Amino acid sequence: MNPTTNVIEVTADNLHSEVLERSQSVPVLLDIWADWCQPCKMLMPILMKLVESYEGKFVLAKLNAEDPDPQVQQIAQSLMMQLGVRSIPALIFLHEGKPVQVLTGMQQEGDLRAILDQLTMSPAERVQAQIETLVADGQPEQALQLLQQLLQEEPENMGLQVLQANLLLQLGRVADASQLLDALPDDAPGIAQPKARLALLGLAGDIADRASVEAQVAANENDHEARYQLAIHQLLADEPEQALESLLFIVRRDREFREDGARTLMLKFFEQQGNADPIVRRYRSRLFALMH
Repeated sequence: MNPTTNVIEVTADNLHSEVLERSQSVPVLLDIWADWCQPCKMLMPILMKLVESYEGKFVLAKLNAEDPDPQVQQIAQSLMMQLGVRSIPALIFLHEGKPVQVLTGMQQEGDLRAILDQLTMSPAERVQAQIETLVADGQPEQALQLLQQLLQEEPENMGLQVLQANLLLQLGRVADASQLLDALPDDAPGIAQPKARLALLGLAGDIADRASVEAQVAANENDHEARYQLAIHQLLADEPEQALESLLFIVRRDREFREDGARTLMLKFFEQQGNADPIVRRYRSRLFALMH
């Protein structure tokens, strides 16, 4: 094994300092292995690839269960007994001085990355993950509140500002999102997406929250304004097919609505996505058939 600061060989002298104490500041992946263990040998290239990929975000500690030093062997046996481990390779993830997950046997790289991604997140990244979870759970208002708390600590974070613009758009606060985007530089990371959405929705103005317009459509299927606003929410939530169905419904029922606004919004979406998009091709054909 090539010497590196992010890979250590566990000895009786360095277990406490290089594994337990070090895990207080950076996650440590303790690998208990042996020369005779074929899965251990198969796992080694994966572990080394992860060490290189994460660039110091975690430390790999190698503990030979059959080390020539009997003290090291005793350490391995003792750890395995304490953690209920009966086979090797054994992978023990340590964080803040204690084991947080134990795996045995051959592992897939993707599964190991999923664990390491969680352990190596910065506090800001953890909050962003919570925000993404809230958005996925249909709670954009709570996500926005959490994001705004984080922005108080990182007001210059352009990525967070762009995320705030996306959430404002998702909540239908088009004017607020527009004002925020106007204040951001053109090269802010990820700004192209909310700007494209804003251009698409420029003719809409502020809209009611999604729950309200869904309730209005459920109460009256011919409430075209509510259905139009629902289509906007669906576009903002990356639900293009649902949005285009909503707009087709309006085109079918009332071409005069918003001066043919439903068809206009569909055409704007087609233009934004491009003709190569299979959804665009399908719905452009359906719109053409409806018009003719």
